[in-house]
Amino acid sequence: MKQLALPLLLIFNTLLFSQSKIDSLQQALDHAAHDTLKVKLLHQLYFEYENREPEKARKAATNALELSSRLPKGKWQSKSSVIYGDYLYSQSSFDSAITMYKRARKLAQAISWAQGESDALFGLGNTYYRKGNFEKAKESHEQKLKMAKASGDKESLAGSYNSLGLICSEQGEMTQAMEYFVNSSKMYQEMGHLKNYSITLMSIGMAHRQLGNYEKSKEYYLKSDSISTILKNDLGRAYVYHNLAIINKNTGHLEEATLYNNKGLELFAKLGDRKKVGELHYNQGSIFLEMKTYKNAAEAYKRSLEISKATNDSMMIAFSNCAMGQAFLFLNDFKNAENHLQQSAEISEQIGLFPIEMDSHEFLSEVYQKKGDFTKAYHSRTKYAILKDSLFTREKRELANEIEAKYQNEEKTKEIALLESEQKLQTLQLTQRVNERNAIIAFAIILLLLAALLYNQYRIKQKTNRELRALDELKSNFFANISHEFRTPLTLIKGPIEQLEQNPSKGLGMESIKMIRRNTNRVLQLVNQLLDLSKIDKGSLQLERAEGEVYKCLRGAASSFSSHAAQRRIDYKVHIPHEVYWASFDRDKLEKIVYNLLGNAFKFSDDGGTISFAASYGNNELRIVVSDTGKGIPEDKLPFIFDRFYQVQQEATREHEGSGIGLSLSKELVALMDGTITASSEINKGTTFTVALPIQKIKTGTLTSVPDSKTKQNDILAKKPFILERTKAVGLPNLLLVEDNPDMSYFIKEHLQELYHVVEAKNGKLGLKAAKQNPPDLIITDVMMPEMDGVEFCQAVKSNFDTSHVPVIMLTAKAGIENKIEGLEMGADDYLTKPFESKELLARIKNLIEQRRKLRERFTQRETAIDPKEIAVTPIDRKFLEGLLELLEREFSDSNFGVREMQSELALSKTQLHRKLKALTGESPGEVIRNFRLKRAAQLLSRNADTVTQIAYAVGFNNLSYFAKCFKELYGVTPSAY
Repeated sequence: MKQLALPLLLIFNTLLFSQSKIDSLQQALDHAAHDTLKVKLLHQLYFEYENREPEKARKAATNALELSSRLPKGKWQSKSSVIYGDYLYSQSSFDSAITMYKRARKLAQAISWAQGESDALFGLGNTYYRKGNFEKAKESHEQKLKMAKASGDKESLAGSYNSLGLICSEQGEMTQAMEYFVNSSKMYQEMGHLKNYSITLMSIGMAHRQLGNYEKSKEYYLKSDSISTILKNDLGRAYVYHNLAIINKNTGHLEEATLYNNKGLELFAKLGDRKKVGELHYNQGSIFLEMKTYKNAAEAYKRSLEISKATNDSMMIAFSNCAMGQAFLFLNDFKNAENHLQQSAEISEQIGLFPIEMDSHEFLSEVYQKKGDFTKAYHSRTKYAILKDSLFTREKRELANEIEAKYQNEEKTKEIALLESEQKLQTLQLTQRVNERNAIIAFAIILLLLAALLYNQYRIKQKTNRELRALDELKSNFFANISHEFRTPLTLIKGPIEQLEQNPSKGLGMESIKMIRRNTNRVLQLVNQLLDLSKIDKGSLQLERAEGEVYKCLRGAASSFSSHAAQRRIDYKVHIPHEVYWASFDRDKLEKIVYNLLGNAFKFSDDGGTISFAASYGNNELRIVVSDTGKGIPEDKLPFIFDRFYQVQQEATREHEGSGIGLSLSKELVALMDGTITASSEINKGTTFTVALPIQKIKTGTLTSVPDSKTKQNDILAKKPFILERTKAVGLPNLLLVEDNPDMSYFIKEHLQELYHVVEAKNGKLGLKAAKQNPPDLIITDVMMPEMDGVEFCQAVKSNFDTSHVPVIMLTAKAGIENKIEGLEMGADDYLTKPFESKELLARIKNLIEQRRKLRERFTQRETAIDPKEIAVTPIDRKFLEGLLELLEREFSDSNFGVREMQSELALSKTQLHRKLKALTGESPGEVIRNFRLKRAAQLLSRNADTVTQIAYAVGFNNLSYFAKCFKELYGVTPSAY
């Protein structure tokens, strides 16, 4: 069997472990103040732990990757990804390593960092090589080689040559491989890189071994071993012993081969390299095969195969299966031989390992021949011959190309000599041609420059247009958001004032006054934020420092949210040290930062959640941490949350509206104070904001007592006033108010509760549940709500059989015509834009309820012809009435047809049928059946169709006196008089 070289990996630095260096790095890491420095120190720790303590190396690589993800996209993220890819590669997690290297390359390309992209390509090439995907490995290393040539990086160039040589040797392209190895060796020797030089010497020795030049191969391996011994490089020596074992086996020195193989096996096991241990077991199996101890050979190959499968080494799996097949063939175990050889052939074909595929088919033909299956033996031998001819043709083509290249070089030398001899005779002609050519080139260059200039102008114009469009869109979104942000509080201010203007003697209640104050403060806060941003843009906002107590300032700002937390049953934790922190700082800007961060935390936390505010001082800086247990921010949105006017949720159902300037302003204020602000978040677990401000402490002390936020919150809960609920008004129409803003809900209810019984719901989901349980006479809903927005809620109401008849009025702060059209298309009966007049709302409610009442009266009129289109508003109701009338037309003459039969035919419960008919017609199911029969009787009587008795029986009445009584109640006269 032809033996092929196994992959050689680049050897890492194996100098003596320096505990003192690790200790100093760890100490520096513990005291590092910035994430960038921490990442840098973790990288250094990884390289120290890399070959000796894998678990600590993993921890360093993981921490570096996690920390760098918080930094702006750049070199540190790319470098951390490469280092984590190296760790995954060392653990044989090749697919994960490839993903990480690709990520590193993408990050490096984004910032045009050539070194980072080169490192990522190197990792990709090595990983594809280990997986046996030589084409992709070659592609990666060729890209790295191209970059190295462009940048003039000799070390990277030499490494690329060596890697490409290894790939070519595995593909059987030995001439090209040798050329790469020699170039790499010369460059490392010139640069004085002994360790890498020893690696390339091994590569050349491997190439000579594959070509059968064993003495030459030994010479290079021993030379490499001498360098590794000087450098105390155990890994390099292990590789040398491995290859010397192969050479001695191939030359028949089997005892020496076993000795070297055992030495290499011992060193690789000590270094923890499982792949190489598997390869040396494979090598030992080959030695046993040469000794003709086939059983021992099969056992050694089996150990190699087990390790290769465990490490996902596809190339070694193919090698080991082929070798085991050969061993079982010699043991006459044809079944196992056939099984392993077929696996080897399949894997080799998949990864393009043609020599092993060829050997597998050669041995398979022998197996089938001994089993007596000559058809399969013939097919395997044919496949073997095809592969062999293919490899032989490739080698001949390489040799022909080499001869042709030499011939062309000689011919070019002759041509150059001839040209030099004729140069003097052609000087004038050449000068003229050169001048003409130069003129053409100059003209072409001018044209190209002109074209490039025009193209550049076009690109600049296009880019400017894109930026202007983006700016215009940003402005439009901002004005839409800010106008919506102003509309709700203005509505809540305007409404009570108009109420006071109309009824001066009545005055305003305390709740209305508090509501006006809250919403006035909200508008003022928005205006102040906009003014601050304007000052920052102009560079006119300056720090106004004054000496004061920092912790006291923070306690005051934090305590202002205690009441809000108590009302919403939020576990609000405030951790501020019990000491005096006297410093020179800008109190106003610090409070604005705290208010914005805590305001966001409360805004995006559910009732009953947890919010934490912590402050501490260390390393001459104030550190503030605000965390909540809210919904969290998606990882892909986290880098943009500090952008001006950016809002994470853009859908209509987002729970909390905002202008998108709070966090942007906070970041600008922190930057003005030379501090940093960072955010971390996890979906459905919460968000944490961390602020670090360099505020130098002047003096310190200890507080005698600090009010506990928990106690204060409990006091507020204990002092919650008793609210006397209003008793339900009897006989008033029922209204369902679906509004998530408590102030707006209170304002509307105050204006309606005298005339209607109002039921409230905080969002569309709860509103739909309430409407289904007890359908109201009318629904008022906001458009922007959490869980389910107003448009979706309206659609659900109008498409549900139990609620489709209920009129819906939609309220919104969005005044755009497209928003109004969308609401009306979903079935809304009316649409009001905030701010609105309370009188207008009352008038529209009254009109809609009156309209439904008139429709019900239309059904109960004496006319015999009933058109569902005149009574029903929605398609569902119209369809229901059409089905009802069709059923009555078919069954009215049957005296046994009653309410129960109607329920069965319409597939409705008694409650559903009664509720629906009452809402649409104002009549109960029994009244609908009775009045329909009476109308048909009146129709027949008006035509003199028959006697009164016969007509009564014909329309389903068995009792003539009851028929006469009911007829007189409906029409005011007896049937005979009619």
